[in-house]
Amino acid sequence: MTVLSARSPAVPAAVRSRAGTAAPHRAGRMLAAADAVAAALAVLAAGLTPGGADRGAVALLFVPLWLAAVSATGEYRLPGHLLARGRRLAVAGLVLPTAAMITAELAGRPLTAHGVSSVCLASAGLGMAARVAAARAARRGVWLSGVTHRVVVAGTAGALPGLLDRLRETRTRRFAVVGACVAGGGAPGILAGIPVLPGLAACVPAARVSGADAVILAPDPTIPARDLQRLCWCLEDAGVAIFVWTGLLTSPAGRTRLDLGEQLPLLHLDAPRRLGPSHVVKHVVDRVVAAVTLLVLAPLLIALAVAVRLDSPGPALFRQTRVGRDDARFTMWKFRTMACDAASVVPDLLDLNEASGPLFKIRDDPRVTRVGRWLRRTSLDELPQLVNVVLGQMSLVGPRPALPSEVEAYLPEVRHRLVVRPGMTGLWQVSGRSDLSWEEAVRLDQQYVDNWSLLLDLRILLRTAGAVLGGRGAY
Repeated sequence: MTVLSARSPAVPAAVRSRAGTAAPHRAGRMLAAADAVAAALAVLAAGLTPGGADRGAVALLFVPLWLAAVSATGEYRLPGHLLARGRRLAVAGLVLPTAAMITAELAGRPLTAHGVSSVCLASAGLGMAARVAAARAARRGVWLSGVTHRVVVAGTAGALPGLLDRLRETRTRRFAVVGACVAGGGAPGILAGIPVLPGLAACVPAARVSGADAVILAPDPTIPARDLQRLCWCLEDAGVAIFVWTGLLTSPAGRTRLDLGEQLPLLHLDAPRRLGPSHVVKHVVDRVVAAVTLLVLAPLLIALAVAVRLDSPGPALFRQTRVGRDDARFTMWKFRTMACDAASVVPDLLDLNEASGPLFKIRDDPRVTRVGRWLRRTSLDELPQLVNVVLGQMSLVGPRPALPSEVEAYLPEVRHRLVVRPGMTGLWQVSGRSDLSWEEAVRLDQQYVDNWSLLLDLRILLRTAGAVLGGRGAY
């Protein structure tokens, strides 16, 4: 059993060399200052609105009230990603209007509910914009203490490699690993370029010397629970933040709950929303919207069909068997963008394939026609899939519809994407389309299936317009 003590083990020079030299920005103070400016601007904007604002210097009392409301959510002391910070601002925006109106009433300057709600909404929006800017700065390497963290990872020799891989795969760059501590004995070493110290007792001195402000724990049944408890006490006393890795491959949004009863801390995952009644609503809305869109776009569809026929010999529409929900085969419709003999010449073009996994993609595919290249760049070739949506074979939003040959090569975890209907657009399209690797496309599809909601569909549809106009990855 590993025993933690107050004695600090020797820390190698490799760890000390990773210590930061510049003083970090304090995220709490920075965000509080940004929120104060946001609230002041919202109050001033409301005061300048004709016929609107409850004018007067007393309105500036909203600024400290807003800061107090946001602070009460823990925003200035708790870490978190953008979604968590957005939820805290939303909570403050929902609670504050009542308190603000009561305070104004006591001051003899009553406010209207509409005015207070507008100021709260504007303050939350501007504050969120500041947080997005901070997150983008972090991705560019700016160290913002409390937003980004220098961390020491701790766990068993078997668990740490997986944790380090996951940290390297994250795009937000919230965590910069400066050291690792392995439970048990042994000699100091290097793991994936990270200096490693033996024993959990080395966490606190390693964090202190390397300038780390947090430790990420990778629990393992082989580590005694009492040792982990002692480690948490030592880290708390040293002022080092503690994160615990769950080991889950994905982060189901809005479905995780802490179950802390009976002194048995557990993380509970709710059933995915795709198994609830809201998914029935999605299916109905998809078919209605697709039917209406077909009627509205009928003249455009006819014009595009004529353009395809005039550009190259062959039918205007291209039919292909795809795999839908629960392995159901269906015929997917698109405007033809290639020559009619495109399938027969694939063996001659295998050396030009630029896609990974079972996909076949060529950026400058010689089989694509002139009109077809334009249709692909604008994604207009996919409009006939509205018929598939009306027939209930596809959805407006969902995973990319797969070919039978692709499905035959699926690993068991990849088949998870087939539990919902494929979509005309999805996370794969708004995130890069053909520029994505096979692994990244599968990860996005799995993320969509696990985290689906009507709001997520709406966000993807709005982002699709930008992706189509930008044309990135469309070939």
